[in-house]
Amino acid sequence: MTWYTKSFRRNLVDMHIDDWDETFLRDFDPQQYVDCLKTARIQSPMIYLQSHVGLCNWDTASGRTHRAFAGNRKLHRLLDLCHEAGMDVVAYYSLIYNNWAYDAHPDWRMLHRDGSPSRADPSHGFMSGGRYGLVCPNQPGYRDFLQRQFAEFCREFSFEGLFLDMTFWPMVCTCDACKTRYRAETGCDIPDVVDWQDEAWLRFQAARQAWIGEFAAWCTAKIKAIRPEVSIEHQFSTVCHDWRFGVDEKVNLANDYAGGDLYGGHLQQSYICKIYREATRNQPFEYMTSRCDPALRVHTTTKTLEDLMLHNFLALAHHGAFLVIDAIDPAGTINPMVYERIGQVFSASIPYEPFLTGSLVSEAALVMSYDSKFSAAALPADPDAADRSQPQLKAQLGMASLLNEMRLTHTVLPCNRLDRLAGKKLALLTDAPRLRPEQIDRLTRFVADGGSLYLSGTTDERLVEHLLGLRRIGLSRETSTYIAPTEDGQVFFAPEYSARYPLSFEGRQVLVENPRQQQVLATVTLPYTDPADQTTFASIHSNPPGRATEHPAIVLGRYGQGRVLWLACPLETQIQQPIRTVLRQLLEQLARPEVLASDAPSCVEMTLFADGRQHILHLVNVQESRPIWPVAPFAVRLKLDSSPHHVRRAPDLTDVPFTVEDRSVCFQTAELRLFDTYVID
Repeated sequence: MTWYTKSFRRNLVDMHIDDWDETFLRDFDPQQYVDCLKTARIQSPMIYLQSHVGLCNWDTASGRTHRAFAGNRKLHRLLDLCHEAGMDVVAYYSLIYNNWAYDAHPDWRMLHRDGSPSRADPSHGFMSGGRYGLVCPNQPGYRDFLQRQFAEFCREFSFEGLFLDMTFWPMVCTCDACKTRYRAETGCDIPDVVDWQDEAWLRFQAARQAWIGEFAAWCTAKIKAIRPEVSIEHQFSTVCHDWRFGVDEKVNLANDYAGGDLYGGHLQQSYICKIYREATRNQPFEYMTSRCDPALRVHTTTKTLEDLMLHNFLALAHHGAFLVIDAIDPAGTINPMVYERIGQVFSASIPYEPFLTGSLVSEAALVMSYDSKFSAAALPADPDAADRSQPQLKAQLGMASLLNEMRLTHTVLPCNRLDRLAGKKLALLTDAPRLRPEQIDRLTRFVADGGSLYLSGTTDERLVEHLLGLRRIGLSRETSTYIAPTEDGQVFFAPEYSARYPLSFEGRQVLVENPRQQQVLATVTLPYTDPADQTTFASIHSNPPGRATEHPAIVLGRYGQGRVLWLACPLETQIQQPIRTVLRQLLEQLARPEVLASDAPSCVEMTLFADGRQHILHLVNVQESRPIWPVAPFAVRLKLDSSPHHVRRAPDLTDVPFTVEDRSVCFQTAELRLFDTYVID
């Protein structure tokens, strides 16, 4: 059995420590390190071979050794101790971020369009300037160096897995190697401007995605040629990062399992766990985040026990592994109290590990486009100043929250996994402006065969026109807009919303024509004046509705055997409950929850897995306020194909009373503190 299939408790101690001070890492103690891992009940520690600083923690011939590790084999001792304790070791190596290589080999550096390297201007950003020396994966000399490094550490150390960090583009590189490669492949020069309406820029962005994917595959192949038994994981947090990182599914194809570190809160974690579960080649996927609150920059502030438990249980509710990240003190020590807390976290989850089996049950699928990590409204700009907002991600998170409230079981499918739409009732694309032709074809077939499809905002106009015949004119100039129900659509709106008092939306709307005369449930209404005009206004504090238009805002149509709901704006991004109620009623025209029903409050996230005739239901109490208050017992109703013999509460499998009504099993939960699991068989 491969090591990662049975490992759910993992740890990383960040060691990005320079050696300009002789005391740095001098007190590194392998025994203390492994004692802390034992206290934390870690199965698989990730241990640094080198770091973003670029200094190696072994006696290297190809690079430079960190002074604290020169001639003492401390790292070898640490790995030996981990193995003696029955742990599986994952080695860490930083790609692209390498200050030593940046300084020693200026010709390997990534360059901005003006010719400046990453460390020349700290204003370029936290991860792409100032402290970080970035070297280009297209530089042949850097790849030769990596081959020598790979060969060295594979010979020096015994480990079960390897994590290759930072496999992405931290900036738009225009070094000579990138220019030469692009010209050889396309006959073109690298464009000077980021412009999502320009084919020249789109072609170069596609090349960036292809290049980083090829680099990931190259690294994996080089390692596997030496150590074929070692698992490889490239950093894949970038699955939900913006266009600049240039990452699509090709980086993940170089992984044995998907994972990465994220810091965006519990809703983002739930969303990314679903992506990882669908994207990974092998289970379990790995979710990483820091024990520091809110992130590693706060070195000594540790998350509460509840917060860390919630991270762990959310990963567990998706049958993923949780890796908790700590950071070493510059002296080389780590805080034992942190590991006592981590030990409490994992001690609470160990009894549930036998129940992490089966396939995720999902009636609906949020569809994420790797090629839509940009704003369709962004103006052309220099690469270093270009818009990096992510409307698609904001809309996806808003919709994920709503689906959870509706108890509509769902997953998140990257666009290269659309074959998994089979059996789903509903697919949802939110503000996804660019799809590939084969993806448009697959979504079209899904609807034609009877599936329902939700499309919002700037989602690819080719798909919208093909399914509904709507022809895009452009975007409203106004950023404060309204949605006015028509006579056909009034039933979906609360009585207080009408043509005179339309529903508000904070943002632009897509303006379209409707030549096929599809059913229009609402139209676009604009304010009296453009909100950008600060001198002419109707109301000094607001931008009330004043100009009704004939442009459809909500359209409900048919295609083949299926239905399509199109919205001119991503209404799912709005947090006001009256707006969410309207959207919920619209979604119910496409699909209503059938598998799961409950009167639990919306803070309770539920995931359901099927393993043969057995079903496993996980409940997570995801509250943003602290402390997390227990949720009183609530009712659950599950529609199953067959009548169960037992409903039992894990981990001790205590019997729970239940009834069967109309092929549905009904039972009352216990009080929910943080996490619960029920087994129905």
